[in-house]
Order: sequence, then C-alpha cells, then structure tokens
Amino acid sequence: MREAARRLFRFHAFRRLLSVVVLISIDAAALSVGVLVSAYLTGTGQEVVTYLPVVLAVGLALFAAQDLYDKALARRNPAALIGAVMLWAGLLAIGSVVYPGSGFGLGGVLLAALVALVASGAPRFLYEQGVEWIYRRGSFRIPTLVIGEKGDRERLIRALDASPSAYRLVGELDLSDGRVDLPRLRETLDETEVRNVILAGAERLDDEEFLDLLRSVRLRKVKLRVVPGAITLLRTRPVLSEYMGVPLFEIGYPRLDNTQRSLKRLLDVTGSLLGLTFLSPLLLAVTLAVKITSSGPVLFRQKRIGADEKVFICYMFRSMYEDAEARQEELEAMNEADGAVFKIKNDPRITPVGHFIRRWSIDELPQLINVLKGEMSLVGPRPLPVRDFERMSEMHKRRLAAIPGMSGYWQISGRSNLSFEDMVRLDLYYIENWSLSFDVKIILKTLGAVLKREGAY
Repeated sequence: MREAARRLFRFHAFRRLLSVVVLISIDAAALSVGVLVSAYLTGTGQEVVTYLPVVLAVGLALFAAQDLYDKALARRNPAALIGAVMLWAGLLAIGSVVYPGSGFGLGGVLLAALVALVASGAPRFLYEQGVEWIYRRGSFRIPTLVIGEKGDRERLIRALDASPSAYRLVGELDLSDGRVDLPRLRETLDETEVRNVILAGAERLDDEEFLDLLRSVRLRKVKLRVVPGAITLLRTRPVLSEYMGVPLFEIGYPRLDNTQRSLKRLLDVTGSLLGLTFLSPLLLAVTLAVKITSSGPVLFRQKRIGADEKVFICYMFRSMYEDAEARQEELEAMNEADGAVFKIKNDPRITPVGHFIRRWSIDELPQLINVLKGEMSLVGPRPLPVRDFERMSEMHKRRLAAIPGMSGYWQISGRSNLSFEDMVRLDLYYIENWSLSFDVKIILKTLGAVLKREGAY
C-alpha cells in the first residue's frame, strides 16, 4: 500500500486535488466554528444556523478568489487569508443590515471573523509544515529529469538540494551544441518513472528542436518546466515552482492538452469498451473462421511505430498465410504504393477469409485492445510497420506527433486510393486542427466509408 500511495502521489493532478480538498475542509470547518461560537456567545444560534450553508458558500468563494487554493507560494500568503476573512466579515455585516432577521450583529460578525481566522490559520500553517516535512524526508516527491549544459545542471541541482522541493532527481541529460539527444531522452522516459522534466538553457534550442523535445515529453504525459533566461525574466512574470526558489515556466503543448487530452482519452476508453462488448459475437465468429480455414495464430501481432517513434505491438485478425512476413521481401518489386508504404491490391499472401475481413475492415477490430491500453486512439494517424518507418523522411515523421488511431482523416478521404504524400498531408492537417468534434465527425464518416468499402483491400 505504501508503494501504491507513492505512485499515486507522483501524479500532479491527484496531489493538487488532495491539497484543495484538505484546505477547503479546513476553511469550511473554521468558518463554521467561527459562526457557531459567535452565535452561542451572542445567543442567536437558531437564526444563524439557518443561514450557515449560504455563509459557508460565500466564504469559500472569497477564499478561492484570494488564491488560497492555488499553488504553495500563492496560498501561503498571510495577507491573502486575512483579506479573505475581512471581506467575508464585511459581506456578513452588510447582510445583517439588509436581513435583520439573520441574527448577525456587528459584534457577532467581528467575533466570528476573529475565531475563523485563528481556526483556519493555525491548521493551514500546520498543514504547510507537514507538507515540507514530508518532502524533506523524500516521500512522495516527483521523479524528475534535468536537461541542460553541465554548469546549468549543477546550479539547478544545488537549488533542488537546498530546498524542500517536491522534485526528486532521477537523471540528467546533457544539452550540447544546441541539441538534445532525443533517442536517449525517449529511452529514459520510457524506462524510468520520470513525471517531470526541467530544461535549463531552452533559449539555446532552435524552434524545431524545442518542439521535438516538447512532443516527446507531452506524449508521455510528463510535465515540462523551463528555467527562463535573464532577458525572459525581465520581460515576463515568472511562475515560481512549488517549494523551490527557482523560477520555472510550465510549458503546454498546443491544441491537444490537459482537459482536451482527458476528453479524448475518455472517448477512446468508452468507445473501445462498447465496441468490444457489442461486437463480441462478430469477433468470436471471425476468430473461428480464421482458425478453421488456415494454420497459424488467430491474431497477427506486428511491431508498429506509434507516437514519437515509440514501438508497440499492434493487434489484428490474421488475414494472411502464416509465412506472409517472410515472403514480403520477394514481393517488394510488386509494390503498387508510392512512398514508404507497401501495398499490393491482389496480394497472393492473403487468405480467402482475409480478403473478406479486409474488405470490410474487420481485421482491424482487435486494435480496440490497443486503444483500451492507451497505445492507440480511435482517431489519429495510422501506425505504420517498422519497415515503412525506416523508409520515411524526417518530414514524414512529423505525423508521429499524435497518438496513432484506428481511423484517421485519410480514411474518410480515399484510404488506400491515396498516395503516401496525400496521407501524410492529411495526417498533418488533422494534428494541427484537432478537436473533439473533429474526432466524432471522422468516426461517423469512417462508418460510412467502411460500409461503402471505399479504398479497402
């Protein structure tokens, strides 16, 4: 359970949610105590208790407006707490004049505010001290990778060591000649539990290099924070990190980020679960047909290149004979597709059942498992085999900036009838213009394309 708790606390969203819940509970209890103590001492208990829910709602809204549920540096400001309580008391005083029957008098309001201030301030102070104590012990800290030149990394690490930081250093990566070793970065992110990357010297990277780095980080749901240079600090207002005296900017990825990413993932999980449930009779029938009509496994497992060049195993119903991959080299001369992909309309390796399930795109249904696992999405650029990836140019690899999908913009625009360049162009258009409504539109049009059997072979 301790290890499970440690893993859970590494997620920033969970930590923020837990912090907000704890602080709201403290403030709600403090305001209630203030009102009830005041009502008891002034003898207006019955009237005041009736309005207690409204009084609490107004007080908590004022606390939120004063950033008392924000990040550590904002919420630790004593002036903000005092200001929120005073505003609350002021509104109660106005309310006591407008609604004389509320039971609040000026003396009672001031007493309630004083009690609430003490009842909220003391637990908040203990809570913040407890958080720092936990971080000093090294518990629940976020595994962090530091990227930068040697001098920048050393200064940053000294700052991490000198403060009760929420970050725990688990690795370093050099930034030399204005370049980042992206393959090594991807390997580190995939093989470790890094949840946070701090980049020092971002101004030394050109735009393309920085966007490649950002893409690698964000596609793995890892946060990227940047140590700004002196000129940047003079021109902008820095966002300070939690529990650390180094100014950091948190970088978001354009278009698909935060709430939108969560909504897309929710659509994927819901769609894949419904698909696997309602299509289970069809899946069972195809399983039996493939097994009976040809030797070999029912599912064909192939290495595909996913988001940011990450390799994963893609599942499909086997539509070819068992020796199909071994025979591909001898069929290369018959390739009818241009560019990096391999396509033959009348491929001799396809089984009779394979022709049918390919024609209706049934062979791709097991990819719902990939979607459920998070390796694919319902909509996105189609994942290509390793053979095709190795023949792609760097420009073509830009289509790997999004999680691959079972369907894509290309699939409702001609599918296999399109050239490779057209496919890449449509994929890039999808990435740059993504929206949830765009995904839903593609899903609906894909169903129509499948029923019409457009470009499928």
